[in-house]
Amino acid sequence: MNYLSNGIIELIIDSKGAELQSIRRVASPDEYLWQGDDTYWDRRAPILFPIVGKVWNNTFIVDGKEYAMSQHGFVRDMSFEKIIDEDRHMAFCYRSDDDSRKLWPFDFELRIDYTLLRNVITVGWKVTNLSNKTMPFQIGAHPGFLYRHYNADDELHGFLSFDADSPLVSTEIVPGGFAGSSTFDVEIPADGLLPLTNETFACDTIVDATNRVHRITLHDKNGKPMVTVRHTMPIIALWSPCNGRAPFMCIEPWHGRCDDEGFRGEFSQRPDIENVEAGQTWETSYDIIIE
Repeated sequence: MNYLSNGIIELIIDSKGAELQSIRRVASPDEYLWQGDDTYWDRRAPILFPIVGKVWNNTFIVDGKEYAMSQHGFVRDMSFEKIIDEDRHMAFCYRSDDDSRKLWPFDFELRIDYTLLRNVITVGWKVTNLSNKTMPFQIGAHPGFLYRHYNADDELHGFLSFDADSPLVSTEIVPGGFAGSSTFDVEIPADGLLPLTNETFACDTIVDATNRVHRITLHDKNGKPMVTVRHTMPIIALWSPCNGRAPFMCIEPWHGRCDDEGFRGEFSQRPDIENVEAGQTWETSYDIIIE
């Protein structure tokens, strides 16, 4: 494990998947990040690449050839090399090899940076295309944040607030984890706080692809802000397993989403695809703010 601290926030990062394992304030014992449990979800904050969500029949097509791919891609299970270990800044790199090319027919490098500034964790992503052709891809974050003072018997677990007006507009997620043809509204109450209850995620996942939600704050049961995710990505997903009857929820900024139900086109024709030209680097970042 790798430890990073600025005297205010301390992180633990696993080289496997360059995945966050812990977020704490130095002066407090409280953990902010879900710690993983097979009862609900065994991961903590995986990086989703080169797909977000699922591809139809767990396969995708590039240049007419079919490849197998499990949900959210394979990079989250790969070993990253630590390339920077400085005060307040740590970076990891994964580079494609013969084994990865059997899963994903491109040469690439994925770099993940973690930078601490006061109470803000900046997570940076750099995707470099080492192939001789354009590389389509998707990438997303999936951090799970613990509810404060969670009690399974309580109906209310906390609240969310947003930098967008009501309602959220969610893509329908049909059985199997694919995008349906319809959307539904999630109304935000007049006070701006969306209650998180045992029924909030009966829809499975709230996926707003309107590109207007760029700041989401998780509040405790009393309305006190705990964690904010700030980003510039076009899609935000909100999820908690067991219809929301879990001790945590995920705030997930995405570049990309699951396949439409029944989609069998080329990978480059999937909805919400990013592209990086041969020899070029695509990059973005998002912030986790400990309130």
